[in-house]
Amino acid sequence: MVDQVSIIVASVISGLAGGFISSWMAFNASGEEFDKRKHGNGLITGAIAGMALGLGFSIALPKDATAAQIAISLFTTFFATVGIDKLRTNASKMTTREQFNKLTEMIKTQKIPPAAPASVKPETDTTQTQTKS
Repeated sequence: MVDQVSIIVASVISGLAGGFISSWMAFNASGEEFDKRKHGNGLITGAIAGMALGLGFSIALPKDATAAQIAISLFTTFFATVGIDKLRTNASKMTTREQFNKLTEMIKTQKIPPAAPASVKPETDTTQTQTKS
């Protein structure tokens, strides 16, 4: 039997490992110089994700959870953290100023007509049909 605090601590450690692996793999793939900030962001993301998932698992797992159930929850935390860090990194890249400028330029070249002012109402048929009673 494992108490809830131990599950949360183990999940935070698993999350830190997932964040580290994610940032390490991105660093190796990029060919850039080592940047402490990027690795720090991965570790912070891992710790927060690990804490959140650990809290969820500590509530969801039964009190007499087997070692296999706990191991599955820790592996899930590890791989989920890798995905969460990758998602955070891609979202951060997507919202950079350069991307914003590209999007603005794309909108300008599309020649999208301006929207009608709110005070302009669509034309309606003013003729009324009369029925015989």
